[in-house]
Amino acid sequence: MEYEIFEIFKSLLENIISLIPNVLLSIGILIVGYLVGKITAKAVTEISKMIKLDESFKNSILGEQFTKAGFPLSHLLNILTRLVIYTLTILAALSVLNVPFLDQLGMSIVLYLPKFTASVIIFLLGIILTEWLSDMFEKFVLIETVPKRISMMLSAGFKYFFYLVLIFIVFEIADIAPSVIASIAQAVFLAVAVSVGFTFVLLIGLGLKDEAILLVSKESDFIKPGIYIEANGIRGKIRNVTTFLIEIVDDSGVVHIIPKRKLLKDGFKVFESE
Repeated sequence: MEYEIFEIFKSLLENIISLIPNVLLSIGILIVGYLVGKITAKAVTEISKMIKLDESFKNSILGEQFTKAGFPLSHLLNILTRLVIYTLTILAALSVLNVPFLDQLGMSIVLYLPKFTASVIIFLLGIILTEWLSDMFEKFVLIETVPKRISMMLSAGFKYFFYLVLIFIVFEIADIAPSVIASIAQAVFLAVAVSVGFTFVLLIGLGLKDEAILLVSKESDFIKPGIYIEANGIRGKIRNVTTFLIEIVDDSGVVHIIPKRKLLKDGFKVFESE
């Protein structure tokens, strides 16, 4: 009996001693990985600041919120870099211990880690690219062709459409329920297309063609509250301007409401501007 107990303790001690080199190697890997992760993350942060990614990121809608919360793009990339390196370091340290379950778990994480990293990077850089494309679209395509308010609406629609595309791309790269995401994307894009088509039908097909022209006419931008005009035999000061109507207060204090479409069609004279 005593001999059997002695053999058990001897076998246990031999197993522990045999693990000591692997444990020491794992600790060494963790220390080296920690130092490499810290140095690499700091380098990524400095490069991000050098090429002014923080400023571009801050100009975006989401980037502004992240920055206010204390997470500029350089800090987010710093966190992502350390997360990737530390994860790989921990997995490498665990693999040295030769534990089958941990080896299988580590292999699954290693196979998914590139997808996760790529999706996060594409999302962060996609925010900057989306803002840049929307600004280019507004400044060089819309500003000279449509009124400012319509330009802002189209620019916002363009921006949110690209944000939507970006989200679907990120989910696709991250391999998160690809079949479900594909179905949702098709439904969303179909809804957008139907909505746009339905809007044109309402504006053009149902007798609102003249009002639709007001929305894209730059001439209506000159009609602003505070100016003195004469139109349709009425001379007075414009008090308020809506999308389709204009309020004019004449010299007697009487308020006249004129359809903007009629004003543009019949013409008007500007006498004074405040």
